[in-house]
Amino acid sequence: MYMKRFYYLFFIVFCFYTVIFGQESEPSKALPLNEGAIVEKLKSIKNNRYLSPEEEEVLLLQLKASSERLKFEKGILLSGDYLMSAYSKQDKNKEIVELADELKKLVQNKKDDPTGLLSNIYRKNALALMYLGLDDASKKNIEKAISFAKTIENPDRKYLRMAESYMDLFSHYKNRSQQSNKKSDSDSTLYFLKKSLEVEYKIRDNNGEISDKIKYREIVYTYMHFGVFYLENSDKKGNLELAEKNLLMSEKIQKKKAVLSTREESVLLNQLSWLYMEKKAYQKSIDYANAALKLEKQQSRPTARVESFEFLATCYTELGDKEKSKYYLQKYTVLKDSINIASRKQTDTTMKKMVANVDEEHQKNSKKQLILIGAFVLIASVVTVILWRRKNKILRRNYDQIIEKLKKESFTQSISADSENEDKVLEIEADKESELSINRNIISIETETRILKRLMAFEKSGKFLRKDFTISALAAQLNTNSKYLSEIIKKNKSQNFNNYINNLRINYIVHKLYNEPKYREYKISYLAEECGYASPQVFVIAFKKINGVTPSYFIDNLKEDQSLVDG
Repeated sequence: MYMKRFYYLFFIVFCFYTVIFGQESEPSKALPLNEGAIVEKLKSIKNNRYLSPEEEEVLLLQLKASSERLKFEKGILLSGDYLMSAYSKQDKNKEIVELADELKKLVQNKKDDPTGLLSNIYRKNALALMYLGLDDASKKNIEKAISFAKTIENPDRKYLRMAESYMDLFSHYKNRSQQSNKKSDSDSTLYFLKKSLEVEYKIRDNNGEISDKIKYREIVYTYMHFGVFYLENSDKKGNLELAEKNLLMSEKIQKKKAVLSTREESVLLNQLSWLYMEKKAYQKSIDYANAALKLEKQQSRPTARVESFEFLATCYTELGDKEKSKYYLQKYTVLKDSINIASRKQTDTTMKKMVANVDEEHQKNSKKQLILIGAFVLIASVVTVILWRRKNKILRRNYDQIIEKLKKESFTQSISADSENEDKVLEIEADKESELSINRNIISIETETRILKRLMAFEKSGKFLRKDFTISALAAQLNTNSKYLSEIIKKNKSQNFNNYINNLRINYIVHKLYNEPKYREYKISYLAEECGYASPQVFVIAFKKINGVTPSYFIDNLKEDQSLVDG
């Protein structure tokens, strides 16, 4: 789901953000300063709300150079810490890592961090490494940040830094679990969420060091992460209830404390919309998605808006409102495409800007410039290719799994010419069954076996292709009752009736596309109608949910594979 990826990227950006501001100054050569003047200027930069990140960078580089000339360690570390924040606002993660390596050499023999400065440097370095995909190096820096954080003198600042670092480890293991699907990574993800919440509640209210807004903002986000964790693992019994409990707690604290910005609150509302969509409380999901859209209008954030459109399209589809489903599906598709195009353009613009900055800063050494630019372009290209290939690898893996399954099956989807005879057999068996089932509250093994036998005949008959086919209709056809039939399907097919019918229909059309090439030339609307769907949108959603790829992707790859064979 698009929402899962957006939510993870939003959290990384949130972790990076640190408010550092400075006063206006001419970008001239640094004037001689003493230690006291350097500290005062750094405080001034931190408290100024009008400097751009680029202006901050110029001033902080000057102060860092002045501190180095004086061998003033505190000035070097403070200016370096603030400079890392200025770099993060410009997405200069490579520069953050290089600066952190330089600063870490200065403090390599230190064991205590009374002010929290050292833990902050290690944490910012860890986040930059994480963003660059260097997860193992990132984890080592987070662990170092935690060890320093435990030595911070002020208890409230100590607990905040520890909470932030535990959330960084949560992010690390979340990323790993998404790639590996290992239970140990998933368990670690949950463990560090719990650790973070535990220390967040240790921060005292009105402590004079950490504002209540900062404290409760962290708590609201942690509960939200709990909710999303359980939503992403909703197939496990009880997880939907845990997701609801945590997301409602997040909402409750936000209503009471109002610690989230308008944009951040729209993210929370979208998670609640997602929750109730999964719980099939579609109207409630719609209400939260609309509330998120209302907030998004106050502070535009297309990535949040596209989530709301996705949930609305899905909910209206499930409610059978074809007109609204189509409306929001179109808005979702258009906006998602626009976001993807804008993202590519922004990446190109950012790369060009970085290259220009490097070119300007190192014009006295052209050889070094070329090496640096080439290395950076290579890294950026590799990262872009890795991200693109990762997405396509997942789609291709899902496609290959479908093909492998098809190759192993000996499946015939043709409708039986003797279906009337089969019905007669079913009716005879059903009469016997009705005699045995009268006044029974428990399904006997014999009853269950017979219903399963008739279900197998039903699956071969193709009657599931009829539009608006209901469990009551099937129960009547098999001369049993809906309750028996529902329980047997749930027990033996591990799914409810709707999912059972959807799987039969999608499996039918997959086999048609695989075995009969002419079907690959048909329009999606025809394929939807062929396998019993009244709406192409519902068909596309069901196909992707079951197979992990869209019908168009599946057809295109079948054609491509066929052309390779023919060629």
